[in-house]
Order: sequence, then C-alpha cells, then structure tokens
Amino acid sequence: MDRKTNAFWAALTILIVLAALVLCFIGQNRGILFSRPSGNPQSAVTGFFNALKTGEYDTACSYLENYSSLGLERTPDTEEGQIMLSALKRSYDYSLSGNLVLLGTKASQKVLLRYLDLQALDEAALALTELDYSSALQQILANPDSCCTSDFYDVTITYTDGKWLMVLDNDLLTALQGGRA
Repeated sequence: MDRKTNAFWAALTILIVLAALVLCFIGQNRGILFSRPSGNPQSAVTGFFNALKTGEYDTACSYLENYSSLGLERTPDTEEGQIMLSALKRSYDYSLSGNLVLLGTKASQKVLLRYLDLQALDEAALALTELDYSSALQQILANPDSCCTSDFYDVTITYTDGKWLMVLDNDLLTALQGGRA
C-alpha cells in the first residue's frame, strides 16, 4: 500500500472513532435513542381510573409516574369532611374520548371525568340556611348530581422502566380532589 491509501484508512478510522465517541456522549446525556415500548398505554389510563372508582388507591398510584399517594386514603378530622370525602370517592366516573395518540415512548388520551365539585357542594349546603351544615350536606348528597362536574382532560402517558405510566398534571389532580387544590 502506498502512503495515500494508508492516510485515507487512518483518517477514516479516526472519523469512525470520533463518531462513536459522539454517539456515546449523546446516548449518555439523552438516554436511549431508540426504544420499542411494549404493552398498551391505554391500560395505564383504564387501570388507574378503575382502581380509583373501586377505592384501590395504592393500585391507582401504581399507574402514576412520581406519585405514591393521592391523599384520598386519609380520614378527615370532622364528620362533615368525612361525609364530603366519602361522597367524592363515590362520584368518580370516566370514559375515554377519541383515539389514543402514540408518539414513540409518549402517548396521549382524552378522558371525560365526572366528579363531585366540593366547592359547589359547600356553596349549596351553605345556601340551605334553615338546616345545620351537616344536615344540609346529607340532604344534598341524597341526590348529588347538581354538584357534580364533568370535564375533559388530556392525559399524558409515558413509557418508563418497561411500563406505561400516567403523568398526573395539576388540573387532573385538582379534579380528583374535588376541584380543590
């Protein structure tokens, strides 16, 4: 081989090594460049809301990214608080709306969530001035539909550590807490 051929192969080797180093650096800082997630992202959404409806809050949280509790398992100090929380838990209902949008390791699903609006319940109970607050709550909660709200939420789902998890945003979290942050 002559000098030009040797110089060419040496330069090509240096370029390949540099390209490999650049890819290693990018991979270290950006994570996996290519991933083929398995499973159905919608199962995280339905699993979460089904567990929420049945009161299985630990199971519901297992479908969430970065949440170990929703605060729904706590017991309020007052009788009125206990009545309101119990009614909130019974009020949850949901339906998936539209098609799932899947983009690599992220997905989005629109959900229609029905829940008891605790502020509306509080205002309705205070408006019944002829009754004490606890009795007013009991009367309203005999038919709570007037205090329920239904809203659409765009739920983001990410593929993390080999499973699909919901990303709970502030709007959905507020709704799950009865419209109170």
